Amino acid sequence: MSLHDVEVIDYIGVNILFKRVYVGIFDDLDWRDEREHRRLLTKKIDSYIGYIRSGQLLTSYPNVRGYEIAIEYVSTHPMPPAALEFWKSRERILSEAGYKAQIRGVDVRHSLGMAVEQPEQVRVEPVEPPALEVLDVDPRAPLAEITDISRPAPMPSAPHRLRGMPVLRRLAAG
Repeated sequence: MSLHDVEVIDYIGVNILFKRVYVGIFDDLDWRDEREHRRLLTKKIDSYIGYIRSGQLLTSYPNVRGYEIAIEYVSTHPMPPAALEFWKSRERILSEAGYKAQIRGVDVRHSLGMAVEQPEQVRVEPVEPPALEVLDVDPRAPLAEITDISRPAPMPSAPHRLRGMPVLRRLAAG
């Protein structure tokens, strides 16, 4: 999953607490070629909007009907100020179209064994918790072929017999 895979939905997550579905863009590219990066990100966002507006999201995941839709951008590389400004402009456009947009950075440099200087002070904006449930689809499947998600097994239909707890039975008898 990468910005190069423009027609692929990178991930879909659902936060059932906030009734929000995330259509996530996972960006593993650095920003050395900023012009190409912007072009790919714009194409990916356009593809996601097409996926949502075509009804494929609700066809594939009917349980999210009525949920707020958020486009989540996850970057594994630090964004230069111009790239951050570019994303903010995309957020405004998405907001005007009726979608929530948010950004999340994932620093993978430690896991790659790279030395990382720690900043003296980090300003952090409060964010909502990540999706509580991630809906895993085959990322290589064409968008139109994604039809359903797995659901938990149905609850047993046999009626449960209510039994009092032993302490409560003794109190009721005495």
